[in-house]
Amino acid sequence: MNQVNIIKILVISLFFLFTLIPLMPITSYDYHNHQRITQIFFLFAISLLSVLTLICNKGVSIVSSSNRRTKVLPIIFIFSGCLSSFINKETSFSLFYTLHISLLFITLQSLSSINNKKSILFIIYVLIIAHTSLILICLLNIIFTLSEQQPLNPYIIYSGFINIRFFNQVQVFILPFLVLLLKFKSIQRIVFTILFLNLLLIFIGQARGALLSFLAFSIFALALKTTLRKQVFIALVCLILSCITFYALDSLNKGGAEILRTSTSGRVDLWLNTLSSLSIKHLFIGNGPGIFEMSLRNSAPFSHPHNSLIEILNEWGLIALICILTAVFTTFKKAVTHLRSHKKDVITESLFYSFAIGVIYSLFSGVHVMPVSQTLLFIMWGLLLGRINKRNGPLIYISKWGKAIITILFIFGWYFYLQQAISVYNNIDPDSGYIYGPRFWSVGQRE
Repeated sequence: MNQVNIIKILVISLFFLFTLIPLMPITSYDYHNHQRITQIFFLFAISLLSVLTLICNKGVSIVSSSNRRTKVLPIIFIFSGCLSSFINKETSFSLFYTLHISLLFITLQSLSSINNKKSILFIIYVLIIAHTSLILICLLNIIFTLSEQQPLNPYIIYSGFINIRFFNQVQVFILPFLVLLLKFKSIQRIVFTILFLNLLLIFIGQARGALLSFLAFSIFALALKTTLRKQVFIALVCLILSCITFYALDSLNKGGAEILRTSTSGRVDLWLNTLSSLSIKHLFIGNGPGIFEMSLRNSAPFSHPHNSLIEILNEWGLIALICILTAVFTTFKKAVTHLRSHKKDVITESLFYSFAIGVIYSLFSGVHVMPVSQTLLFIMWGLLLGRINKRNGPLIYISKWGKAIITILFIFGWYFYLQQAISVYNNIDPDSGYIYGPRFWSVGQRE
């Protein structure tokens, strides 16, 4: 493992620690903005490492020719975002958000160089340890709530999150790794307990989308017939126990929680209204990345439609949607092919499930929007590609002029990014209150 990958692993670990451990001092007046600021530092560090790698090395290794076509898809996707940005009234913010997504794709590509088993296991351990510290704080909140004979209120139990769905969006990425660690008998009981607490918190938060995503991942894992089948069955037993525990605890002080409620929380109306607003132009370009806003029946404005496909179609256009769907489908296809021929590769299997469960949940929630879950989605995607792609292509040699252009683009790109981020941050008025789901900073004001 080279020194650059060691630094990348360190940067990823610090991101997990600073965004998930609840005892860390926050860098802003709320937890969401603290996470966004940490994400910006993370993206800067990874992009800087990528640029330094291009400048310092004589040649850059690329993937085999069979994979080169998929590398064009993100470029077309970003180009569609730029075109969409120029036709709306908030061009600067849309370009800023498009650049933000570009940095995430750069992160994906950069992290695909990490394919060592020990390195990935280290990342998984740090992620679970950091998240477990948050879960234990939530457990204390459950104990305090029950001792005070109060109903199970997720807004109190979910420590530090101004929106309980932000909590669930991070949880879903952890579940497949907990299933993986059930294979280690020495820590099996501890892992089972952590998994139980995670699933119990999903029931407390009435996160039907997260629950559905977990069930979909479990069914898919059983269908693949790999070595994690036994652990998946154990996880399903854990799910049943957590469900029984939830209803038992809820019955002590009835709070009206109902995980099986049939209402859509306005999502279907939001989707239908968004789709009905589409026009011919959406076949090519969208309304502009990052500027979606819609209110239903005088409700607080939604800043995203809670569905990644509808959001991309509305903001980026059909061409961009086809590109991202093709890229995700290609990754899924390669991962399944890899796992069928490497049935004991549980590391790749857990990465695949973590990425897949995040994609599934993005169809019901803002996984692809919020800082931690958004970054986790691209981290898991990049690590998965590193395991399933073979890097046997030729070296690309970059001239001094090419390196100079890359350096200039990096400097001006980050100047624009930080200038826009600070400008939008300064527009925030905490006294005006929070909207339901911020797109970038909390409160979500852009002007």
